[in-house]
Amino acid sequence: MQETPDDSPAAAPGELSYVYAVTRREPPGLATLTGVLDAPVRVVAGSGLHAVVSRVPAAEFAQDAIEDRLQDLDWLTATARAHHHVVDEVGRSSDVAPLALATVFTDDARVRAVLDERRSGFEAVLDRVHGRAEWGLKAWAPRAAPAARGERPSSGAEYLRRRRAAAGAAEARTDEAFRVAESLHDAVAGAAVEARRHRVHDAALTGRTEQMVLNAAYLVDTDDTDRWRAAVEAAATPALLVEVTGPWVPYSFAGTAPGGDDG
Repeated sequence: MQETPDDSPAAAPGELSYVYAVTRREPPGLATLTGVLDAPVRVVAGSGLHAVVSRVPAAEFAQDAIEDRLQDLDWLTATARAHHHVVDEVGRSSDVAPLALATVFTDDARVRAVLDERRSGFEAVLDRVHGRAEWGLKAWAPRAAPAARGERPSSGAEYLRRRRAAAGAAEARTDEAFRVAESLHDAVAGAAVEARRHRVHDAALTGRTEQMVLNAAYLVDTDDTDRWRAAVEAAATPALLVEVTGPWVPYSFAGTAPGGDDG
């Protein structure tokens, strides 16, 4: 396939090409879109694909600098927010194969070479996500109702017995919640094209006091969204607190995207 002549602006010294995602067609609306560090977003075309890119300083994104930057929570948060904003905006109008946060290459020529080298992988991702979206499902074990106040324990041994009994009951409730969550996941995955299980988070990350027992993503045909949501409602039970999120760009199902250069 004949490519459009290269009109990419020349890179300034000390700059790298930051890649957000790959699409088949040039997405609309890039003229007003900015990305990481408020840099203008554009495309690099090659091998029938389009990489959505912007310029970033090597001083922040080269391999010898990025490890330290990733430990800076403020920098990481701002970069992630800008990265996901670009991918989400592009994903509104195009199938996208999103790349990982802080994927950089030495220049546009290297980006073009990667589009050629990994064309089959990108094409496979774009085929997989075409006409589909990612939905998330999280579930928590409800907190137990406060125990009724009874008689004071008659001895230290009685106090310990009650504590062990309460701990055992709590563990049993959590085990049951995990079992129910497994059934929920199986039912919901059956109504999706693909499913991915993610690590459950502790309270420090969720900000909730309940125990998380399910954290999963589902790739769903757009035309089947109502059927998938109906499957969630049918499989949900009072034994779980369930939260549905989405639709999202299918990050969880774009696992073939390459990493960047070492810088």
